This record gives sequence, C-alpha cells and structure tokens, in this order.
Amino acid sequence: MWLIAEPGHVNSVLVEGDDLAVLMDTGLGVANIRTVVEQLSGNPVSGGNLLFDDVAIHRSGESLLAAEPPPGLAAGYVDYLGRLLNAWRGYKEADDAYFHPLTRETLVRPLPEAFDPAGYVIRPSTPTRLLDDGQVLDPGGRRLRVVHTPGHSPDAICLFDEASGLLFGGDTVNTGPIYAQLEELDVAQFARSTARLADLRSSVSRVFVRHFMRVENPPGPLTEIARGFERIMDGSATYRDNVDCLNYPATEACFDRFSVFVPAGSGRDR
Repeated sequence: MWLIAEPGHVNSVLVEGDDLAVLMDTGLGVANIRTVVEQLSGNPVSGGNLLFDDVAIHRSGESLLAAEPPPGLAAGYVDYLGRLLNAWRGYKEADDAYFHPLTRETLVRPLPEAFDPAGYVIRPSTPTRLLDDGQVLDPGGRRLRVVHTPGHSPDAICLFDEASGLLFGGDTVNTGPIYAQLEELDVAQFARSTARLADLRSSVSRVFVRHFMRVENPPGPLTEIARGFERIMDGSATYRDNVDCLNYPATEACFDRFSVFVPAGSGRDR
C-alpha cells in the first residue's frame, strides 16, 4: 500500500493486490497521477477518472461523474492551492523553530513546474464499473468491501479491508472539516452514514482519510464523528462562521479533533 499525496489537501491511497491495484481518490489533476501509479505497480489499476481504463464508482454517482463541473470550480481550486501554499511558508517556519510534528510525508510540495493555472480544467469521466453497497472488490490476495456512505455526495463510499481491519474513509471521515454544507446534501443522511461506520469500530484497526495531514488514524474518530453528527441533529453543537476551501460562506460545527461544515446560517436554527 502506498500514499500518493498532494500534502495538505488530497491523500490518494494505492492498494496493491496480486492481480490489480486499486487507487482511492485520484485527485483533481494538478499532475498526471497515473504516471506515478505506474512507477509503483505493474498491475492494471482501477482508478476514478479519465486517466484510467477501469473507472469504478458507486452507481448513484454515474451521472455526476459524467457531468460538467460547476462553473468556477477549477478556478476556485487553483485559488485555494495558492492560499494553501502561501500559508504553508509560515507554518513550516514555525514548525522548524518550535513545534516539529511535520514529517517528510507531510511536507507540502510546490505545484509541478508544468502546471498551468490558466489552462487548468476539471474534465468529466465515464465509469466502466458501477459499484453497490456490500460488493467486494478482489484485486487478488485481499478483499475490499464497498460501504455506501452517502452524505458528502450521493455516491460516497468507504472501502473496508475486513481481514486487516483497514478502513479507507473516503470523504465521509476526516480529521479536519467534513464538508456537508452544500444545500442539496442531506445532513441527516450524513449522520446515518457516520453512525453506520461507528458500528464497525470493533472490527477496524486503522482509518485512512482523504484530506489534510493526519492521514492514518486509530478507529476512535469513527465514534467521535458519529456523535458529532448526533449533536448537529439535536442542536447541541457549538458553531462559528467560516468559509470553505472555495471561500464560500459556511457554518462550522466545532469538535475536539474535527469539524463539520453545514450550510451557512443553518446551524443557528437547529
């Protein structure tokens, strides 16, 4: 298993089987991730975007993957990367001088020299395989069970390697802000998904998340996140005003080791 990361934002995980490799979260295309994958694995790779021949997604996301992205998404993401890199300079200096939690794996790299922000686009893709809840992916020598966890998006999934207890949390589990703020999303559905994952805790040894720098975690956050969503639903969470990575207003429900973005203003009404 390998971590292929845009440190500070996207953590892609490549799981190698005897016959196939599975890449979870293929990033947003600031570089050609397939070239990196092919240096690590000699097997065919199942990925999630048009760089790969085998594109697997939960069936409820088929039309979403094929649709044009929302206007301004690509430009907003480039702007976010610029702000992240600017903030990184001071963060790294402070770490060098005082704190020292950073490791080689979490150092934020500059954008690739060949990356052209003005020409950056997010391209639609077409899935070649549609997945269902409970389906098992067998890349050879290990089994990954699909756990459908709608909330962040209707097609959100986690993959669970039950034999080793490794849970790959997709966008449902995070160690920073969890994004549930889009108006079309159902926070109650998100809460049910996190409760389902919490029920798996006794079978989970490690949890891998897709964003920010605390990539590998013990199973404890599964319960904490589910309880956090319970507090959002019963109105007992603590909120503050914030913005998401695209600078859109959001209300943030704050907890000890994570937070949840909900639609701006909605937290005050719960």
